Amino acid sequence: MSKRRASANLTSIRNAGPFSTKQFQVGPSHRYQGRSPVYKQPVEINSYSIDHDRKVWFDNRELKYYYAPSGKDLTVGFDRFIQRDETVPEHLDTLLDALTDAKAKANVPPEMTQANIVTWRGIMTKLLCTPYARNEPWELRLTRYKDTIYIEEEATQKKKDQEANASVRQQMMCYWGYRFETLCTVSSPPSTIAESDPELTSRLTDSANTNVQYCVLVRTTLGKNSLIMGAEVDCIRGNTPRSHEP
Repeated sequence: MSKRRASANLTSIRNAGPFSTKQFQVGPSHRYQGRSPVYKQPVEINSYSIDHDRKVWFDNRELKYYYAPSGKDLTVGFDRFIQRDETVPEHLDTLLDALTDAKAKANVPPEMTQANIVTWRGIMTKLLCTPYARNEPWELRLTRYKDTIYIEEEATQKKKDQEANASVRQQMMCYWGYRFETLCTVSSPPSTIAESDPELTSRLTDSANTNVQYCVLVRTTLGKNSLIMGAEVDCIRGNTPRSHEP
């Protein structure tokens, strides 16, 4: 790995005053060796579904269950592939809706809905992988409200250009992952699925729709920092999702 210095753009949005841009400096890789901060097992505090119209529902209607695939053709349905319109900014809207809903739940202690940082799991992954992924620039927007920092991502121009100029082959390769998910999941608990179930047949030719999602909201700590993160869940093993009891 190269030991050259690298940087990633960090846009800091403050409560008062104009916006300002900061650089996140990344040093040589050897600086990140040694003992890592303790990362606690995340605790789920809420979950929600997003349907094909991007409407949020606080239920499990879009939850999928793992069921071993019976097909293997990942190209089927590519001509019917529906992708979410990434030009429509959604920010942290659904995550904050889920957090607001969690605060109203009697079985969720108030302290479980408070944290130093609120963001998406993917953003934390991006931050922690930065020293080892130096050719993948990112831009983030941060808002501090009271004692909490809210973090969202702003697509870089490089990423926008790559997506706009993606070849059909590149688009197809992206589709393979979504198609594999379709082949490996069902909408009912596996124990209720018979071998003759129509869903097992239909998924052999079904395409994918990235508007549809099932997400969870979890709380954890990384070192001395508490985090609340939203994350999409492709599927679960077993018959029922976890309880939101901490």
